[in-house]
Amino acid sequence: MHPSPLPRLALVLLLLPTLALQGCFKDSCNMTYTYMKYSPVYMSPADFLSAVKVEPPQPVTEPGKIYLQDQFLLVNEPGKGVHIFDNQNPEAPEALAYLRVPGTYDLAMNCDKLYLDSSTDLLVFDLSNPAVPVLLRRVPNAFPHMLTYRGFTADPNKGVVVAWEPSLESSEYDCNEGIPWEWELNQVDPADLTLDNNGTARMSNPAVAGQAGSMSRFTVLEDYLYIVTPQTLQTYDVTTCETPIRMGETQVGFWMGEAEMVSTLDQYLLIGTNMGMHIFDATNPVEPQHLSRFDHVEACDPVVGQGNYAYVTLRNGSDQPCGPNFTNQLDVVDISQIEFPRLVVSVPMTNPHGLGIDGNLLFIADGEAGLRIFDASDPQQIGDAQIAHFPDMQGYDVIASEGILTFVGADGISLYDYTEPTNVRLLSTIPTE
Repeated sequence: MHPSPLPRLALVLLLLPTLALQGCFKDSCNMTYTYMKYSPVYMSPADFLSAVKVEPPQPVTEPGKIYLQDQFLLVNEPGKGVHIFDNQNPEAPEALAYLRVPGTYDLAMNCDKLYLDSSTDLLVFDLSNPAVPVLLRRVPNAFPHMLTYRGFTADPNKGVVVAWEPSLESSEYDCNEGIPWEWELNQVDPADLTLDNNGTARMSNPAVAGQAGSMSRFTVLEDYLYIVTPQTLQTYDVTTCETPIRMGETQVGFWMGEAEMVSTLDQYLLIGTNMGMHIFDATNPVEPQHLSRFDHVEACDPVVGQGNYAYVTLRNGSDQPCGPNFTNQLDVVDISQIEFPRLVVSVPMTNPHGLGIDGNLLFIADGEAGLRIFDASDPQQIGDAQIAHFPDMQGYDVIASEGILTFVGADGISLYDYTEPTNVRLLSTIPTE
């Protein structure tokens, strides 16, 4: 017995609207996405090598990373060079010299030697006479990762990459085909777009050799220079200060996220990535061992440590080079059991960037909300221990040392006396032009 054709026809008639609707959905699923595109900026190899120069003092136009060594203050000009100041009298810093170095974003010192990145190379300068720096050594191809950035790849045949230039792009895509990688990695909200000063191309505690801001990728611990790239921790033996010897590298991004900064705490290295904090034991300085990690949502996270605690600032912003995220806060992490870090408290913030600690005082550059100072004598109660707030001091990194606060903001580098934390007093400003 053959089935009647009527039920089949009825079924087809019932399915037609559904099929048509699905077809409409698929055909009309076009969306516009906005993302940050990064294009490589090239120099010819000959121009790149000849561009490194020692010059008389120059105006600071865009302050980046900062570093203190003895009485000297070094200020990075992202991608361009380094300003050297004599800071013996913080009420009147004296400009000594300017190092013109293409593709430089980070720095550190050991003895009287200055280590700088210059695109793919590591440079060593003698600063025994800071007014007359001398280039001692160039370590080529120390940073091959400079050829890639945020998913974009440069062509080495076109020259040396000295920067990655951001530009806002909008495109359409068919949402039935998945999320484009450009948007997934670099999505932005055009209505809330402000480029980060330190985010042009790459993105602590006191080290033995000097003191860096909390967003530094370079640090020195005893006779070793440690450098984080987005995926690795590089180790250099600098026992002979002018001759860094590369000892090897350890994967960081393999575990989680891209590495952004490194600081020291006793024999440990605290590495901030865009998705967590890693702790390495440098007891064996040649091969630091990964001990533990503290996870958080995707966010920029400068880290400083003191005693049994690490302090981590997380901030949002669709324009951040470390990725979009959804939190602005200070995390206090108990690391008394170094292999099992645990969160003890989170404190809401506005848009925190760099931070520094000196004794029981924790300083946070909270973006447009200004400078916040906390009493850190009881870290677990720090949320109730803000002792001062200066909303007019808007900046993105700090170094706190012996009563003098070095504060980096859009208007320049300001030096403050914080011996009375509730009455921070401006000593001087190195302005930007």
